[in-house]
Amino acid sequence: MAGTVESVREEEPLKGVSEEGGVSNDRHCADGLGVSKLSTWRTATFLLSFFICLIIVFAFSFVLPCPVRPQYQPTWNRIVPAAATYDFLAVGHVNPDQVQDVVFIYKSAEGTMNQSCIGEGLPSPCLFLLAVDGTDGVTLWERPLAAVYDWAVCGVGGVKTKGKICLVAHTDNLTAVNMHTGVIIWQRPRSPVINGHLPVILLPDLDGDGTDDIAVLSYIPPVPPRTPAPTELVFFSGKSGDVIGLKVNVDAGAVRTHLQVTTPSGAHYLLLCTDGGLYTVGLWRLADRAEISMASKLKKENSWEKKPTNISGLIPLYGSGALQHMVVVKGGSGSSSPSVLLQTASTIMLLNTNTLSISWTKNTSQLINIPSFGHFNKDGVSDIVLEENLGNETKRVVIVDGQTGRELWAGSLLFGTQSPSPASVLTIYSYSVFMLWGETRTQSNVTRGISEEWASYLLHPHYSSVLLERRNPVQNIISFKTALLERGRHACYLVLSGANGSLTDEAGLGGAEPVVLTKRKIKDDVSQSVVLGVGGPEGGAIARDMENFVREAFERLRFNEEMI
Repeated sequence: MAGTVESVREEEPLKGVSEEGGVSNDRHCADGLGVSKLSTWRTATFLLSFFICLIIVFAFSFVLPCPVRPQYQPTWNRIVPAAATYDFLAVGHVNPDQVQDVVFIYKSAEGTMNQSCIGEGLPSPCLFLLAVDGTDGVTLWERPLAAVYDWAVCGVGGVKTKGKICLVAHTDNLTAVNMHTGVIIWQRPRSPVINGHLPVILLPDLDGDGTDDIAVLSYIPPVPPRTPAPTELVFFSGKSGDVIGLKVNVDAGAVRTHLQVTTPSGAHYLLLCTDGGLYTVGLWRLADRAEISMASKLKKENSWEKKPTNISGLIPLYGSGALQHMVVVKGGSGSSSPSVLLQTASTIMLLNTNTLSISWTKNTSQLINIPSFGHFNKDGVSDIVLEENLGNETKRVVIVDGQTGRELWAGSLLFGTQSPSPASVLTIYSYSVFMLWGETRTQSNVTRGISEEWASYLLHPHYSSVLLERRNPVQNIISFKTALLERGRHACYLVLSGANGSLTDEAGLGGAEPVVLTKRKIKDDVSQSVVLGVGGPEGGAIARDMENFVREAFERLRFNEEMI
């Protein structure tokens, strides 16, 4: 039988194969049908998901559109008639748009929002703290306060989730105003810090109310005929204005000026420029002496605390009594530690706070203004801008390398009284554009004399042989500031001009020129400027093609999120 079966398979080989193959084909058909159904479901699921995503995208595009970027005026003026003003300009976010706003103070009998001093129960004239929109200069809020003005600062303390405050020292009061609404948060007698000075010291929450706190240092600088007073530190709650702990006698002698410095580890220290030299003291130590229960929240810098201290707990940093001023320099020599620029009558020095040693010293002549900063080169270290008085109403502007102290650039300009300090704006290319001020003098055929007016100058580090000069019609500049009103863009400068409030009494306000706050986009000055050479045998002559090349370089600039 076995042989018969084998013979049949040999005679009809295809028949056997077909029979077996029939079973196999049926199975494959069933499998193929299942795969086909699965593929169909996958395709349907994909298409359904795709269309759902499209619906969501279109719904959010039309129902919840992207926020519209605020449209701003490149130039605007805010005019306050019959008023006087002060050297105070603050920039920060007042309203919720993306453009920063401007806060300043003026003195007048009436405000710009139909408010009067008498109507608010204040002696006339009084102070008005005014916030204007950075886009167009329109009033956001205005707060009348009692005169006399002493100092002010914005962007400190404040209740968390409710923004920062503007702190104003005036008459006998210390007043905290909500920076976003203009509402007075708290007002306290100024008697504990009647001789208080800027800068206000910023602190973490030391009283457990969930709000950052502040401190004010009170002293009388040793300027004859004034008699020095004890140097005292008072801690205040940023939320309520209540005094925290006890008043602390710092016992530093005759203090000229002070600064707060924060180390990379987050330790807060107070720098004191005194008749005996430069000293520092940890705020942890002062808070402990004030008997503040949460003083342990303030850190120590171990490398500083290892240095010997005097009987008052002060750490000596520089032993010369010839210091006149000091300024904190952000970073330095590639370090995250801040540096401190020290100024004497004939020198400037850079103190490295990491090593507590002098990095370099440079001789100077009589300085007109407090040094300012910017980046002339690309080493990442802030460079220093100095203005030296050469006599004959001429100043020499010098830019000094912040890392080595060597001179990077110099030029001479005419200047008059109250010459604004230089300023700068950092670009995305790691260097800054510098803005300088001077005077231009032309022969007048009408008065047969010399006509004087302000001029602003733009300096590009890559084209340092020329300056862009723009004649500026403003008179009696009280305050000047450069700013980025938007993140990484909208580089502008602010000029506050008018009568000086510290020198103008009530009778003088009636005939005073109006107070004018002017905002101008920096790039708008390029087309209105004249390109001038800086010194050299050719005088100020510049070829036309060179002028166009320099203007185009300014127009192509893009700005960094940081100012310096």
